[in-house]
Amino acid sequence: MPGGGGMHGHGRGPRKEVDTTGLYKVLGLEKDANADQIKKAFRKMAVIHHPDKGGNEETFKQVSKAYEILSDPEKRAIYDEHGEEGLENGGGGGGGMPDIFDLFMGGGGRGGGRGGPRGKRKGDDVVFPLKLSLEQMYTGCTKKLRLTKNVLCAPCGGKGGKSVTQCKECKGQGIKLVIRQVGPGMIQQMQQQCQACQGQGSIVPAADRCKKCSGKRTTKEKQVLEVHVRAGSSHGQKMTYERQADEAPDQEPGDVVVVLQELPHPIFKREGDNIIMKKSITLLEALTGFMFTVDHLDNRRLVIRSTPGDVVKPGDFKCIRDEGMPMHKNSYLKGSLFIEFDVVFPAPRTLGPAQLTALSNILPKPSPAAMAAEEEKARFGGAGTSASGPSSGPVPVDEDEDEEGKPSKPLSRTIEEVTMVDVDMNAERARAKQSHRGATDADGDDEDDDPRQGGQQAGCQTQ
Repeated sequence: MPGGGGMHGHGRGPRKEVDTTGLYKVLGLEKDANADQIKKAFRKMAVIHHPDKGGNEETFKQVSKAYEILSDPEKRAIYDEHGEEGLENGGGGGGGMPDIFDLFMGGGGRGGGRGGPRGKRKGDDVVFPLKLSLEQMYTGCTKKLRLTKNVLCAPCGGKGGKSVTQCKECKGQGIKLVIRQVGPGMIQQMQQQCQACQGQGSIVPAADRCKKCSGKRTTKEKQVLEVHVRAGSSHGQKMTYERQADEAPDQEPGDVVVVLQELPHPIFKREGDNIIMKKSITLLEALTGFMFTVDHLDNRRLVIRSTPGDVVKPGDFKCIRDEGMPMHKNSYLKGSLFIEFDVVFPAPRTLGPAQLTALSNILPKPSPAAMAAEEEKARFGGAGTSASGPSSGPVPVDEDEDEEGKPSKPLSRTIEEVTMVDVDMNAERARAKQSHRGATDADGDDEDDDPRQGGQQAGCQTQ
């Protein structure tokens, strides 16, 4: 072919002159400007010409288009060699308008969807909750996750077919920016998916569509992801597998984020690196000693014995060091195992007279002095003295009969025998709280309705 030198196979004659400096002039730059100079120039021009700031819309589109091309090294190289005509088949046209607030957020647009540099945006992450037993968290394990995700179609390379053309409606953006006037001097920008290309940015004729993906550019693929859970991992811990989420044209795959979720355990409760369990023992065991076994989370059986001579009270805690959870950063180190004891007393009226007598002879008794004092109080109301000395506690006196120089006489006291009953203390507290709230509300209503209240207060203040 005479003349050769065509551009990408389009030329059919002598190479014609192309403008390779126009976009630089739009930004007020020389052709040897670096990336930082291009960015600074775009921000300066964008603030001046943005429609939200009263600028010209067409001028702003030219500024955005120039920045989109010159900020992309690949597009800039094509433009420097072949001008805008060389970009017609490669998608070099801008035309969208960035939000004025996006101009200072690391570039000319969020994800390139508003007319700034299009660069590949990252796809959405996939969050997968992985439920594990406390045993699995203790020993560590490996789980396999079966994922079905979108991958780029191999036969068409993710293009959708043989003949792919850029959408003219959105200029390859996949979205269109709609400007609407909402009041005098006020406009609103809205992004809408391009209906012509269904947000793809390109159009594939039906006859040229890929047979495998039917022009969708992606296909479904099953993948097995191995999750290695380390010993001592904690509830809510995240494990990130980069770029393993759905693939899509012109974007980087997102991440698969696995969130560990610890299931409740019937015996053990975890608190950080420690483990807590509850153990019920009989009164006899609490007094004389005990032995029991615990099947640990790693299938070991622990034999636990009390210290000879030790007495366990209800609510006591005992600790076994180095039998807690493995520490995540160093699984050779472990926390502690705490045991909370509950002492089970005999049921009412299950001990016969002989057993009670035997217990009375074995168990420590109160001091004789204390018993004598209580007996005296029960018989005489606490007035007077006993063989062990004066009764303890304050003694009320009759002040009306008190004469100077004469000792006061103790008041006479009525003695009553009372009966105890079993009670649910939580229910009693709730009932008392409810009664107190009702009484408070009633008192407030009475004060509001009493016309004398304000007058009495005023009288006290004026006295």
